[in-house]
Amino acid sequence: MKTYISFSSSNLILKEKTLPIVKLTKSKNGETGTATFIFIKPSLFERNKCDTSTIEGMYLHWGDENINTQDIDLIFQDGKPFVLKSVLIFKNSKEWFNFLRFMTCYSKETGILFSEQNLFS
Repeated sequence: MKTYISFSSSNLILKEKTLPIVKLTKSKNGETGTATFIFIKPSLFERNKCDTSTIEGMYLHWGDENINTQDIDLIFQDGKPFVLKSVLIFKNSKEWFNFLRFMTCYSKETGILFSEQNLFS
C-alpha cells in the first residue's frame, strides 16, 4: 500500500491497519475545515502492547506527500487504550484540497467510503 496512516515519524514506519471513522467539517466560505479521525481498537495498540509513548502524531502518507498532526487523544477502557482520536485543522483551501487528494487515494486503496461531492453541497 502506497497510501497509509501511521503514528510515528521514525524510520520504522508501522502502517495502521484499522480503518478510521472520518468526520469532516467545512467553513461556509469553503476555505477552512477539520477532519476528525476516530480509530476504534487500532492495530497500533496490539503491536505496541498498549505502549502509547510511541505515538508521535498522526501521519497521512501518499506518494511523496504527507500531512501530519500532533493533535491526538486517547480514550481508555478498563485501564487500556481503546480509541485513538486525531484532528487535522485546515487553515486554507490548499490544505483542504491536499487532504482531499489523500482521502481519494486512501479510499481507492482501502475501500473506505469517501465522496467529495457531499462536501460541497
